[in-house]
Amino acid sequence: MREGWREVTLGEVCKITKGSSPTLKTPPGQYPLIVTGPTPSSSDEFQFDGEAVCVPLVSSTGHGHASLKRVHYASGQFAVANIIAACLPHPSSGVNTPYLFHYLQHLKDDLIVTRMKGTANVSLSISNLSHVPVALPPVNEQRRIVDLIAAVDDAIRTAESEAMISTTLLNSVLDQFETAAFARVGTIASISSGASWAKADVRSSMDGDVSTVLTIANTKPDGSVAGEPTYVAGLTEKTGRLTPTSIVAIRTNGNHERIGNVYRVPEEYAGAAVSAFQLIIEPVEQADSAFLFWMLSRPSMQSRITAASSGSTGLGNIAASKLREMSVPWPEKPEARVERAEVFQAHWAAAEAARATADSLKILRSNLLTVLLSGEHEIPASYDELLNLDTERGTAA
Repeated sequence: MREGWREVTLGEVCKITKGSSPTLKTPPGQYPLIVTGPTPSSSDEFQFDGEAVCVPLVSSTGHGHASLKRVHYASGQFAVANIIAACLPHPSSGVNTPYLFHYLQHLKDDLIVTRMKGTANVSLSISNLSHVPVALPPVNEQRRIVDLIAAVDDAIRTAESEAMISTTLLNSVLDQFETAAFARVGTIASISSGASWAKADVRSSMDGDVSTVLTIANTKPDGSVAGEPTYVAGLTEKTGRLTPTSIVAIRTNGNHERIGNVYRVPEEYAGAAVSAFQLIIEPVEQADSAFLFWMLSRPSMQSRITAASSGSTGLGNIAASKLREMSVPWPEKPEARVERAEVFQAHWAAAEAARATADSLKILRSNLLTVLLSGEHEIPASYDELLNLDTERGTAA
């Protein structure tokens, strides 16, 4: 740790007070109520006036497992749930409260979760919380760290907003696309169900006579395909296999909104099977794969598939026969379908690029905090001149 840094305990620099508001029984009102969830509830009374870092005192998962999803920064007049402790820095402590928030949030698994105790109901005592070590740089350096992370957070929000705007535009373009011609899905593609297998058939590797399977766990709600494949023994040659132009659709799911969600096949899954919870949609003409994917992705089409699913509670299911009978816009000229698919793809690429930027910035943020909170590196004092320059420019504008 560099010169000028000091190590204290949370109890030495903060007044730690347990919240007094029952999460579900507090009358709503004009004041924020800090709860364990990501957004505050509300309260008709406030308990604190100032700045605080609020730390949940119960495990996020329970059942004998210690975990903590988040700590919270709060300011102004606010109430705190009775399963959360508010840490209010003493005026003379030399603690910048947002810095303390970043410190505890970033290092919570090492510094806080490890102090949780219990078998069934895992919790954190005020005493144990007070002994959490805190590394404090000089106040000016604390402020620089907070300012730098705030700048990165602004960039993340901008990238996420761009991704949302691009996705909204894509969905709008998809649903507004019109053409005089339509085609039944069953006439332009084959649809087959995936395979079933016993738990005993699952293998840990590709050793022996096994098949790679893209399961429903690989198809994520955000439209991506990720995670490790499953290896299954005993699938026959008649089992449907994916090609580079296949489209995978969710056939059965407890969340009916996900039924009919479609996915393009990553290169590494060509030749793989899918599970019985999924469908393989294979275009008659390979060149139509991209256009068919986008037509099935249309929000209006997804709503139609959800409405056509069977089962009002529990697992829902879309029958392959029903999907075959559904119609999609289908320009008669193949080149028109290819050109339109390229337009849709361009909108998707813009959204994907913004999401990738946001993900990269989140990694940068985490790495910055790891380095800056360690005390091994510092933000030079010249950073203050840049801040003043930006402020002057903003004032002039």
